[in-house]
Amino acid sequence: MMRQLSKTVGGIALSLLLSVTLAGPAILEAQVQVPDASDGRWPLQPSSPGNNTLAPFFEGWYVNEDGTYSLSFGYVNTNLDTLYIPIGENNFLDQAQFDGVQPTVFFPGRHRGIWSVTLPADMEDASVWWTLMTQYGHTTRVPGRIGSVAYELDWMPRPHGSVTPRVSFDSQSGVGQGPPGIFAERTQAVAVGSPLTLSVNATDPSERDQDDARNVSVPLRVVWSQLQGPGPVEYTRHESNPEVEVEEPDSATAARIAAAGPAAAAAFRRRRGPPGPQVVPLSEGQGTA
Repeated sequence: MMRQLSKTVGGIALSLLLSVTLAGPAILEAQVQVPDASDGRWPLQPSSPGNNTLAPFFEGWYVNEDGTYSLSFGYVNTNLDTLYIPIGENNFLDQAQFDGVQPTVFFPGRHRGIWSVTLPADMEDASVWWTLMTQYGHTTRVPGRIGSVAYELDWMPRPHGSVTPRVSFDSQSGVGQGPPGIFAERTQAVAVGSPLTLSVNATDPSERDQDDARNVSVPLRVVWSQLQGPGPVEYTRHESNPEVEVEEPDSATAARIAAAGPAAAAAFRRRRGPPGPQVVPLSEGQGTA
């Protein structure tokens, strides 16, 4: 039974991650470990953070109103550090006409639907493979393709009427939504170390039932995030985005957090601490960030 399960798990991992180097052996090895193994993990328990794994994900595909298709991609970085992989032999798409839009900055954790490729109608049967190779020599690949109903995404309202927010720039026409987003037509350049102010318009087109208390005053939050670049970007708070005061935990909660160790304290700060300067809440559901 364990042997059959291991094949199933391995097959699922390969069908989702597709060609993850050492993924199959790692899964099989985890299943034969005993509770008193050197790393203390149980069979089938996921490996701990910092194991050097970076894997691309295909999130799904959209049918667009103009007859084109959008393939949505994301990634998971189980390392504790941000990885930088420039466009090239270690970070590329096999369809050269689309290569260059993928991220080169990979933050720790799972990041869903952060970029996409739009296929013309005559490429309905094409696949777009995204390949990544880390500095540790691990290579992972995933194909994006349309056709599978299980991976079909849509723009329909979600429960309570929620719809994907829309973004736009004052300097150009057009509106972006979801993973396809919108690309700025104008490039701004400054010297390294010099500040640069960026702004984007955002609005929430959702139509929620206002008789439901849960739908009253639902804020919209804009988060700036680096997609490409050779190094980290430092954000500073704009004067229109004052820091939000957050209540300190009561003594009992603080004691439990302290007893749980530094990792628990850091996780609590991420959940309850004030948002960073790159996070801009729009309490009215629309505005400029």
